[in-house]
Amino acid sequence: MGKGGGLSDTVQQGMLQNQDALVAIAQQQSQESQQLFKTAYPGFQQAENFYGTLATGDPYAIARAIAPATQQISQATTSAKQNIMSNAPAGGEKNLALEQADVARGAEVGKVASGSFLNSFNALASLAGQGVGESISAAGTGISGYNAANQGLYNLGNLQIQQKGAQLGALTSLGQDAATVGAAFLLA
Repeated sequence: MGKGGGLSDTVQQGMLQNQDALVAIAQQQSQESQQLFKTAYPGFQQAENFYGTLATGDPYAIARAIAPATQQISQATTSAKQNIMSNAPAGGEKNLALEQADVARGAEVGKVASGSFLNSFNALASLAGQGVGESISAAGTGISGYNAANQGLYNLGNLQIQQKGAQLGALTSLGQDAATVGAAFLLA
C-alpha cells in the first residue's frame, strides 16, 4: 500500500525477517551436519577397518585384532597356574589342574576369535546404519528449514497479490464513481 499502509508493510517486513531467520537456521543445520560428519567419520572409518579386518576371516589378522583380549586371558591363566603351583599338593591332580588351565586358556581365546569373526558382520551393518541414519536426519532437518522458508515466501507473495488486488479494486471503484459523477454532470 505504499507510504500509508504501515500495517501491511510491517507484516511483510516481519515475514521477510522470519524467512531470513529460517534460511539462516537451515544453513546452520547444514554446517553442523557437515561438522558432525567430519568429527564422526574418523571413528566410523577406524571401526569399519577393524571389523572389516575381522570379517576377512584371515587368522593372522584376527589374532592381531584380538591380541589385547588374548593377552588378558594369558595373564589370567598365568595367575591361575601360579596359584595351582603354590597351593596344590604335588601329584597327578596338580598336573591335571595345570593342563586344564591351558585348555581353558585355549578355549577362551578360541571363543574370542570366533566371536569376533562372527559378530564383525553385524557390527559393520550397524555402523553403516548409523552413518546413513545420521545423514538422513541432518538432511531432513535442513530440508524442513528450507521448506518452511519457501512456504513463508509463498505466503508473502500471496499477501502482496492480495494487496495489489485490493488496490486495483479500489481504483476500479474510484473509476466507476468518477464515471457515474461525470455521466450525471453531463446529463444535468
